[in-house]
Amino acid sequence: MAVKIAPTLTQINNILMLHYKDFLATLVLGFALANSAHALAAAQKQAVLIKKDDLAVLKESAQQWQQTKPQLERLLKLESELKRTVDKLKQLNAQPKPQQTNHLAVVNTNALFAVQVGAYKNKAVLEAAIKQFQSASNKLEVNTEQVQIDQHTFYRLKLGAFKTKEAAKDACKLLINNNTCFVTYYVKTPQS
Repeated sequence: MAVKIAPTLTQINNILMLHYKDFLATLVLGFALANSAHALAAAQKQAVLIKKDDLAVLKESAQQWQQTKPQLERLLKLESELKRTVDKLKQLNAQPKPQQTNHLAVVNTNALFAVQVGAYKNKAVLEAAIKQFQSASNKLEVNTEQVQIDQHTFYRLKLGAFKTKEAAKDACKLLINNNTCFVTYYVKTPQS
């Protein structure tokens, strides 16, 4: 009973690297022999005599070069693509990461939910909205939360501090006549 074992990627890479190193060594030797023979012939301007064995080695090296040239070009292209990918990853790692809001780290122990009534890119618009809600005769606590999303800063405007999600939903139903809102986590950053 024959068992077929699939080689791992590491094993394949090791085999390719061994063949690649052998190929490069043969190629360098072939070029060195060819260059030295050419230089000697050019310097003396005489015919160069090569043993049949040396000529056979040179011909075999040239043939191996022609056979492996497409594979070498493919390896060089892959190396170039890997270098570009590594450079892109380095750029991404160098960019500041967006801040993640950890609601659990700033949640009031008595209040877990709030009602979000807006999100603004402009802090001045946020301040105007806060004044509008504070001037309205609602008695809900006004608080804000600053978050980074896709390299943009948003200011979330939230009302209330509720212990249960149901209480927050009820407050949202009362507010929905004038505004759109939804239940979210309470963040203790009250506005004065």
